[in-house]
Amino acid sequence: MQKEAEQRVREMQSRARLVGGENSPSPEPQRKNSSPQNFIHQNPTPARDPFSAVIGNLDSDRIIILALLWLLWNEHADSKLLMALLYLLL
Repeated sequence: MQKEAEQRVREMQSRARLVGGENSPSPEPQRKNSSPQNFIHQNPTPARDPFSAVIGNLDSDRIIILALLWLLWNEHADSKLLMALLYLLL
């Protein structure tokens, strides 16, 4: 099974070289002690859903402006006011 994984790694590296072009630098040779089994036990970074990724980057001021925009949009407020609030978000 390890030999099959090593063969797949070689195939993927050769495909990457073809896609990258001949002028791209060649990758470093694979170490003997870095077998694919070592990579299986590493913890990948947890995937975040898109909503929390967007909301997580907003501070409280921006959240308040977004809420105000949403309320004013539902009340069919003046478009100039909405554009001014959108400008504040930039």
